[in-house]
Amino acid sequence: MNSNYNVVVVGGGPAGIGAAFSAAKLGLSTAIIERHNMLGGNWTAGYVLSILGIYTYSGKTKIVGGIADDVIEQLKKNKGTNGKVGNFIPFRPDEMKLTLNEITEKLNIKSYYSALVNSVDIEDNVIKSIEFIGKNGANKINGDVFIDASGDADLAYISHTGVMIGNGREKIHQEATLPFRIANIDESKVIKHANEYPDEITITFDDQGKLSRIRILQKLAVKAIKEKNLYLPHSNNEFLFNTCKQGEFVCNATHVNVTNFADSKIIAEEIENARKQVLSSLNFLIKNIEGFENAYLIDSAPYIGLRETRRAIGEYILKKEEVLNNARFDDKIARCGHPIEIHDSKKGVYYIHSNKGDDSYYEIPYRAIVIKDIKNAFVIGRCLSAEFEAQASARVSGTAMAMGQAAATAAYLMIKQNKSALEININELQKLLKKNGAIL
Repeated sequence: MNSNYNVVVVGGGPAGIGAAFSAAKLGLSTAIIERHNMLGGNWTAGYVLSILGIYTYSGKTKIVGGIADDVIEQLKKNKGTNGKVGNFIPFRPDEMKLTLNEITEKLNIKSYYSALVNSVDIEDNVIKSIEFIGKNGANKINGDVFIDASGDADLAYISHTGVMIGNGREKIHQEATLPFRIANIDESKVIKHANEYPDEITITFDDQGKLSRIRILQKLAVKAIKEKNLYLPHSNNEFLFNTCKQGEFVCNATHVNVTNFADSKIIAEEIENARKQVLSSLNFLIKNIEGFENAYLIDSAPYIGLRETRRAIGEYILKKEEVLNNARFDDKIARCGHPIEIHDSKKGVYYIHSNKGDDSYYEIPYRAIVIKDIKNAFVIGRCLSAEFEAQASARVSGTAMAMGQAAATAAYLMIKQNKSALEININELQKLLKKNGAIL
């Protein structure tokens, strides 16, 4: 197989679909190379069933628009979400898969599933083609512009442009999670339990007065862990939120320490470890929280949710201090208002909030999504060019979609004007982004 496209996107997660959908809407022939058998990345394969980053962390101010709005509106039409709850948008995974498929088909985007990029052909710092491996062997795709939305900086890594790994010192990665969905929860009983035992669980309601979040507090969880009635070796609490259906919640409790995401044996061991935590957590909730007596497991995520692996080295590296101090850049292409969120195997989960409060934001510079020393390649999403702590903020999916739209829009200008990534006019890029709904 030998195919030609204007834009080739490696990875069909939130960043990748943001790029692919934007490119196709601008009239560019577009392909997505996806390792799973579905689009959505950590949304659908890792069950990160909430879109974070569309709003500031306080939930008060909208900071991402454009292509993200298109996805959310179509998801609402497909009954996959009820929209904003607090500072995020919860959804159901299968409706998200169907929504992304609908948009892909409408925009005439070609998807290649179960595909891993294997090699690149580079001439004079320009990527001419990539090769991916599928069940049918090696497949070559030619492109004008390539966008690395793999989550693991696969394109940058294979191109030998340099990558950053872990926290840069001990090479420690963020812990991974295997979320799972529970159904048939009696919400009225859960509310009653929270009112009677406020030291065991806390609850949150949405703007319509419906139960939206349940948090099992450390007192109850730690006691169960010590008594070996709950297996959570790297965590001490349970957090659940409603997906948009009555009595259906997704639980983020499991944590595993994936020391090498590229090692198939380690991945298998940690996924099995996480599945043990799923079963233990479910049984714990059924036995200890009123309202869970008749609850049952719908499913767990098809794949482990990786928060951080490799990051590309771009023309600029976003820094921790810039995140905390709400940095502004002349070449801004997106906003992010999420705090630094670390899932550490020793310290647990902790946040470092902006020095200017939770209704503030910083900007993502264009240079941080341009792969260094490659004239026609971008890197977006959780593998953007950023320090470990900065990535722990910028990785959220709303921001990832905004980065995708920026990369695709830049690709459009590059192709139209026959220029490299660093030669296009930033003001022209920003003007076109705003015209198509981006918030800058």
